[in-house]
Amino acid sequence: MPNPTRIYKNAFELRHDNDFLLFTDRYYTTGTFIGVRSNDYKRSDSINKRQYRIFILQEIYTPSDLLEVNIKRLDRPYAGFIGISNGLMFTNNKRMWDTSLLFGFSGPLSAAERIQSYFHESAAEDSRVPIWEGQIKNSLHFNGYLQFAREWQLEPNPFSVYVAINPIGALGTKDIYLQNDVAFYFGKRNPMNTTSAYNQLGDFKKELFFSIRLGYRYIFHDALLEGNIIEDFSVFLKEPYQNLFLYNFELFHHNKRNNYKLGYNFFTPQTDGTKPHWYMVFSFMRSF
Repeated sequence: MPNPTRIYKNAFELRHDNDFLLFTDRYYTTGTFIGVRSNDYKRSDSINKRQYRIFILQEIYTPSDLLEVNIKRLDRPYAGFIGISNGLMFTNNKRMWDTSLLFGFSGPLSAAERIQSYFHESAAEDSRVPIWEGQIKNSLHFNGYLQFAREWQLEPNPFSVYVAINPIGALGTKDIYLQNDVAFYFGKRNPMNTTSAYNQLGDFKKELFFSIRLGYRYIFHDALLEGNIIEDFSVFLKEPYQNLFLYNFELFHHNKRNNYKLGYNFFTPQTDGTKPHWYMVFSFMRSF
């Protein structure tokens, strides 16, 4: 049961995406997200919940050959993004609405080249230091995102089964796409408004479960491949494929005030000449 003597309304979250542990270093190779979440309810057992969040993030994208100096031979351009995202999420036992705004910069202002080069120079003497030839130029971006989730519980605990539909839309200068996911959850899990599956805060019942997610995204624009939709003077850009398929496996654990998540993400080739790609996600969140 939720803790009746104290309500945890805030949380700190750290998430890191990386394909290094999967023995690749290409495409979406690294992402770091640091932020806080805050609930505005006064009762920890409220059915309807509203959560605010703000995050600082950096993403790094590279071609598969980090030592190639001829940009015409690259399978995708080097690109980095740094920004601030804030969002608002509404949940009850069965439904979730989530909206967010993103502001940031792509190009050298993102510091992606500096961060990745420093990592490779420090990792080992024989580590490949990326050339960063033909990097996408500096560009300012604004983006909005909206998603909805509706789920059904098919089996109760101790080994529950949930299924959810999760449509997502993005509109702005960085991303324009429509996406629809279907997710399945298996294990000991709480309802939507008190589960780590939807980043809920507080000292609720312990959880240990995993999820399988299948998604399809129709892409209208991807600025980290084809540059700013308004105007871009980068020397090397590529047109994205419009159809992208995504697969995801995640393991969740909630214990007292701590949420842990470990995930494997897969997506099909994003543009001509690229290959499918895997990367890992680790996330830690602590309520306070």
